[in-house]
Amino acid sequence: MIKLFSLLQRPMETERLLLRKWRSSDFEDFLKFASDPQVMLASGAKPAGDSEEAGKLFGRARRDSGCYAIVLKKTNAPIGQIKFQKDIRRYRVDSLSIAYELSREYWGQGLMPEALAAMVRRAFEQRGAEALGIAHFTVNERSRRVIEKCGFVHEGTIRHAFCRYDGAVFDDECYSILREEYESGAWQRRLDAGCGVRKYPEKDREDG
Repeated sequence: MIKLFSLLQRPMETERLLLRKWRSSDFEDFLKFASDPQVMLASGAKPAGDSEEAGKLFGRARRDSGCYAIVLKKTNAPIGQIKFQKDIRRYRVDSLSIAYELSREYWGQGLMPEALAAMVRRAFEQRGAEALGIAHFTVNERSRRVIEKCGFVHEGTIRHAFCRYDGAVFDDECYSILREEYESGAWQRRLDAGCGVRKYPEKDREDG
């Protein structure tokens, strides 16, 4: 268990990004996206209204062993966060789900798919997950493009799935990657092609 915890704490590096644990000196960079309604509302979270609220959110992120700051290597500054969390849609399966936020000024540059692909590899290679889930509000087209570009399989829509703190209710689009897809290379092929699977494949059924 200690060895696994140590593995999960290790930074992840991509071409443009470093995913590492939050540091106390990162607070101002954290505040930039944590207080932005356009960023936080899209993920279902309440934006920090003041520095005290932001401090509580920041403390929670620092204590969360599955939460990583997304650091842009060319500036060495955090621009968002990405985290593993409990997969509430699976029962008695060794699974995880992923959530993320990215500062608005970095949208549309392909940075989040880069971070997300690193998390997929960590989930299966170090964490040993059997399944990895992710979801977005049906209205969030930006996240749909990120998730599909990272080769997730669309499982379906959960209607009336999430009630946000302000009372707004959203449908969820749900996706996953299975360990067998990762190990067989199917996920890598989808990643290389920059596309997911829009409709969950059904097994052939015999009549009668």
